[in-house]
Amino acid sequence: MIIKSILTGEKSLRELEKFMRNSLLTVKDLPEGVNERFRAFCDYFIGMSKLPKGRVETRLKNGLIMIEKLRRENLTALPALPQKSANLDSPVKFAKKVGPSREEKLFKLGIITIRDLLYHFPRLYDDWRRPLSILKLRPGERVSAIADIVNVEKRRAKNYTIVTAIVTDGFSNMYLVWFNQEYIYNIIRNAKRLAFSGIVKNDYGRFQVMSPDFEVADTSSPRIAPIYDLTSGISQKVMRIMIEANIPYVHFLEEPIPKGVLEKRKLLGVKKAMYGIHFPQSEYHLRESRKRLAYEEFFLLEVSQLMIRKKFQSKGGVCKKFSGIMSRKFAKSLPFELTKAQKRAIEEIEKDLSDSLAMNRLLQGDVGSGKTVVAEMAILDVIESGFQATFMAPTYVLASQHYERIKSDLSPFGIEVELLTGSTPSTQKTNIKEKMANGDIKLVIGTHALIQKDVSFQNLGLVIIDEQHKFGVKQREALMSKGKAVDTLVMTATPIPRTLSMTLYGDLDVTLIDEMPKGRQKPKTMLVNEAKRDEVFDFVKKEIDNGNGVFWISPLIEESEKMDLKAAKEIYEEFISGPFSNYKVGLLHGKMSSEEKEKVMRQFYEKETQILVATTVVEVGIDISHANVMVIEHPERFGLAQLHQLRGRIGRGGEKSYCFLLTNGAEIERLRYFVHTFDGFALAEYDLKLRGPGEFMGTRQHGIPEFKVANLTEDVDLLFQAREDAEDLIEKDPELLSHPLLLKEINRRYGERVNFVEVG
Repeated sequence: MIIKSILTGEKSLRELEKFMRNSLLTVKDLPEGVNERFRAFCDYFIGMSKLPKGRVETRLKNGLIMIEKLRRENLTALPALPQKSANLDSPVKFAKKVGPSREEKLFKLGIITIRDLLYHFPRLYDDWRRPLSILKLRPGERVSAIADIVNVEKRRAKNYTIVTAIVTDGFSNMYLVWFNQEYIYNIIRNAKRLAFSGIVKNDYGRFQVMSPDFEVADTSSPRIAPIYDLTSGISQKVMRIMIEANIPYVHFLEEPIPKGVLEKRKLLGVKKAMYGIHFPQSEYHLRESRKRLAYEEFFLLEVSQLMIRKKFQSKGGVCKKFSGIMSRKFAKSLPFELTKAQKRAIEEIEKDLSDSLAMNRLLQGDVGSGKTVVAEMAILDVIESGFQATFMAPTYVLASQHYERIKSDLSPFGIEVELLTGSTPSTQKTNIKEKMANGDIKLVIGTHALIQKDVSFQNLGLVIIDEQHKFGVKQREALMSKGKAVDTLVMTATPIPRTLSMTLYGDLDVTLIDEMPKGRQKPKTMLVNEAKRDEVFDFVKKEIDNGNGVFWISPLIEESEKMDLKAAKEIYEEFISGPFSNYKVGLLHGKMSSEEKEKVMRQFYEKETQILVATTVVEVGIDISHANVMVIEHPERFGLAQLHQLRGRIGRGGEKSYCFLLTNGAEIERLRYFVHTFDGFALAEYDLKLRGPGEFMGTRQHGIPEFKVANLTEDVDLLFQAREDAEDLIEKDPELLSHPLLLKEINRRYGERVNFVEVG
């Protein structure tokens, strides 16, 4: 070390200054955040030869302290390479400190291999380096600190052994208490300092923490301690011991991110990041480790999606040759003028259809923006070019509604349209399939029945999938694989924030209909306290008497003992025997058969029933023009995007409409935002920040990637960077032939997703 050499007289100050100037030339290669500190460190020593001897000696000693701090924070060495008795993909029972007894418990956490153990990341951290400040403590909050021990005692009370440690911040005392853990007394009785964490409790003016997590800090430096998700039989301490014992396996991790990308984004290598996410030596170390692993999750996903897009395109499409006469004639027959956004969407789709590359496009638009009309024009263009088309919807109700509308719209063009669902009678189903196979039917609308193995087309040219997030990737592929010249149009009325859209639909080109048809009135939305339920009944009766239909929405089918919620069946029974006994009331929910749903919807459509009590089965696509009132029970149980979808079911006939949110006072601020906001994308962004992506989409079964580190609301910039880098990479190396480690990792994480494209 050159500074020590100067202090001992072995080297001169000029040599030190020269060394620091040369070191400044390397500052550009350091990670962001470190370079500024390193530059300041070097500048600190330049010009020292002009200072008095006393100040020189002080700076040199300060320099040694600074070096040690920099090393501790940023240059921590990785643990020693383990003896290769097992590998990353070995069963976790072969990991150190695990064995068969703990293996079964780890299985409950999804930890099957040693690799899974390393990828079991902390959810929080306790910073045991912070000095205790008792005056800042608040009951119910978590404290994480280091403090001096005043006293340790052990006593018995009834059948309990109680160990108590009194700790101090120098001004006040607080108490750490453990029940029936006598061994702790032996660990801490002679200790002088304790690093600890736990939930603060105020016990008659005394602050205390029950059963805190802790470490003796007499000889070791306090650290940032990871907090993991646990299962019965595995304590926080045991989990830390297991992961710390196996952290040397990071040496066997291969670097999937190309060197150029690492340098461009100033990212840590995977080994250092993996070590840092578990056992960070500083806040900087933790921040950079998390940044690297979050970027990796985004990058791998984006590369995999772009590979899917390339694979679709590599299969080749067929130029659809059409004049557009049919679609233009259809547009002129409409009782309204297409919006600019609809016209733009049609242009983009027709350009794709005319291209030799296969179309793979998402048509995204708010409720009532006119996506179906755009889809119908695409269908007409494809049929005019000599190909067949198919339209798949997630539910029977929605599929049958599309069928009735599209059949009516396209009948003037002599196009035969059929409906194929699971409930289609066998004889009729066989007949439809035969006509599809020989090309007599040009358009088939249906549900999952369309992807059955015995369904085939003579010349399928266009696949349209409504509400794609209701289907899995495999289901989409199964339908697309039924033709050799297939263009794909995916539609969704669920407003999806750009970040979520990039992760869900990153393999698709996106067309956005961001304009509503003229004359569409916004429903008047009101928050109404449950106590005014009878007043809502009176309003609903007046609307029914004026010929309007009413949706009454409940979040549950049957009453739950665990939740104080009004269930659909309970509401239905209440209505037919109580406030609406003189009216016709229908009941609709997802557990009904297709025939039952069809009957209920037809009765409501034809005004045979006046109130439809329903669950969210009416959320998507239901179009009843005379339905102008909606009452939603327990709106706090729904996401804002879902409420927006429900609200979009009313007022579709152009008349004034009303949406009542019957609330008990829960989540008022969120609901007030909904009342005054009619922009679906603004609601979606707000909802995503509040609830997270899993809650936003309703369940985890809608294709949302499960990120262990990355956060779609906090890491937006990283996502956009990863997308940009992925696009650059795939443009140069679409099959990743020059990046075998990246391809290997993508196949490990997304293999089924990337390899599913087998069209034709």
